[in-house]
Amino acid sequence: MLKGKLEDGPYTLAGNTIAGSANASTVQLSNDDNARLWYMRLGHMSACGLEMLTNRNLLKGEKISTLEFCDHCVLGKQKKVSFSTGKHKTGGVLDYIHSDLWGPFKLPSKGGKRYLLTFIDDISQKVWVRFLKAKSDAFEAFKEW
Repeated sequence: MLKGKLEDGPYTLAGNTIAGSANASTVQLSNDDNARLWYMRLGHMSACGLEMLTNRNLLKGEKISTLEFCDHCVLGKQKKVSFSTGKHKTGGVLDYIHSDLWGPFKLPSKGGKRYLLTFIDDISQKVWVRFLKAKSDAFEAFKEW
């Protein structure tokens, strides 16, 4: 049996609440509820870890049975899928160009430009930069380049 104010924490347990100036709650926990409570308190520890703590008499209660499926654990243990490296064959200079459009910048330049268009050659790594007043000027700058 647990005593204290359990409704303040991030987890709520079903039980009896005593109203009055004592402001205390009592909850009768089953073995599965006890396991679930410690599972959440210990940061979603594995069932093997909880069983090990119980065997060392660090957790009060009977043997901990298997825990229910936890969506939070599955989402927390997901890994990002890495991108494969791009494979392209470039024979020479200007065969493969990387381009990027930056902006709008909060403060325009002295000439009133708020966007930046870059062209980078894959082989030579040469960079060409064009400053633009509007995003719609990008295609004209590309044709001019």
